[in-house]
Amino acid sequence: MIRKGLLLLIAILIMACAGTRPQPDWTAEQYFHYAKKLFDDEDYYEAADQLTVVTLRYPGSTIADSAQYYLAEAHFKMKEYLIAAAEFEKLINNMPHSKLVPLAQYKLALSYYKLSPRPELDQEYTLKAIRQFQYFIEENPTHPLKEDALKKIAELRDKLAEKEFKNADIYRKMHEFRAAIIYYDQVLQKYYDTSWADDAQLGKIETYLQMDDYASAAKEVEKFKAQFPNSELMKKVEKLAKKIPQKFYEQT
Repeated sequence: MIRKGLLLLIAILIMACAGTRPQPDWTAEQYFHYAKKLFDDEDYYEAADQLTVVTLRYPGSTIADSAQYYLAEAHFKMKEYLIAAAEFEKLINNMPHSKLVPLAQYKLALSYYKLSPRPELDQEYTLKAIRQFQYFIEENPTHPLKEDALKKIAELRDKLAEKEFKNADIYRKMHEFRAAIIYYDQVLQKYYDTSWADDAQLGKIETYLQMDDYASAAKEVEKFKAQFPNSELMKKVEKLAKKIPQKFYEQT
């Protein structure tokens, strides 16, 4: 009895050790659960390697979409956002009927969101993130993540507006006033719903005053008061307005 018990214990230990690494006869589900356990244990590097094996070895299995999704997620967790985006796109394009597609669409947008740099730099990924969030909302109008996507779009648009505004300020400081006006107008026309709109309107007033174009400055003051009555910048505008002779207001 003792010997049999010892043999049983040894057999259990051998099986347990064997179960800690992939076996040649594993099914797609067994291999996926092994890789998913690595993911759940936050061993994302090894999880990505094993999930790649699953996607290549079992492309037509019932867990193929889950393996592809968690492969993308593993790269996302490792902050490899470009690779993650490419892997999420594979799921979206190659498995369009998967229930994981909506979440993959959101995470694709979020990958580009993570790559979006500070306003002074090129905004290629910011624009890509906005497009993908918009596409996600169009395709999934009742999804629980819709509100978060809308908030992120607003945040990213604010960044684009800030970039245009700072370009305008640079030109104004260089006394390139016409170029400054063009960039301020870009903010007002394209990003009128952002926090930089009233700044841009103020910038136009300041620019026209620097140009001694009092008639245009007076028009922009009136526009500011009409469009941004509750702006925190109103006191500054009122102070600037006093520099404009009254006759120019009578012409507006």
